[in-house]
Formats: sequence, structure tokens, C-alpha cells
Amino acid sequence: MSRKQKLLSQSKGNLTILQQEAKYKAEILAKDGLPELQKTAPNHLNSVAKNEYKRIVNSIGSLPLRNLDRVELENYCTWYSIYKETSLLLADTNDSDEKDKLISRLDKATKNIKGLASDLGLNVNSRMQMNMPKTDDNKSTSLKGMFG
Repeated sequence: MSRKQKLLSQSKGNLTILQQEAKYKAEILAKDGLPELQKTAPNHLNSVAKNEYKRIVNSIGSLPLRNLDRVELENYCTWYSIYKETSLLLADTNDSDEKDKLISRLDKATKNIKGLASDLGLNVNSRMQMNMPKTDDNKSTSLKGMFG
């Protein structure tokens, strides 16, 4: 499995001009070259997932989510629905075996939500990483570079 792509401004390696141009063009296409995200929630989602979909679509602002990301967003909303449903069931259950099953399901839902939220830019760390300004890591550490 390959690594996640980084924005050109976040790339630390020495990229050739062709690699830099390719990365820049990919960023432009990811932001502006693709159809916008569908504003209405798909019919196959349950009511909790539809509400979460609407909440996210209304809150994404300038995030580069496009229609190609819709399946990932739908998965996030579905796992959120499972998480919420499981939380409610867990509060009403007294059987220890049933609680263990529900806790396992809750753990799986939490991990999936966390991973999908990170991919979609729905958490603070992923948004900060997307918007982090380029730092100058190529400062010369040689004596000639330090003293001229």
C-alpha cells in the first residue's frame, strides 16, 4: 500500500521540477477540476447518517471534498450512525456478554470514524496538516553556510 499524498507545500524531499508541477496540477484538480460534493444526503442512508451527512456538507467550508469523496463520506456517516446506535444500546443493556459485544462494535466504529474523518479532513489535525505553511527545512548547517 502506498503512502498518503502530501500537498506540494508539505513535501520535504527534493522534487524535480516535473514532480513539483505534477503535484501542483494534482492539487488543482483535487480542488477545482472535479464536480462538487452532492448537497443532499443519499436515500439509502438511515436518518442518523443523513443528518450527519447534512451537518458535514453544511460545515465543510473550503475543504477540497468533491463528488469522488462521496462514498468515503457516506461510509463515515454510516459508521457514525452505528456508533450512535451502539452507544444507546450499551446504555440500556445489563447483560455482560451483550455489553462486551457492543463495546467491541463501538471500538470498531470509533476506529473507522477516526480513520475516515482524518482522510476527509474532518478533524483538527488533518485540517492543520492541509493548511500548514511550508517551512524552510533546507537551511545550510555547514560552517560555510553559518558563517559565510
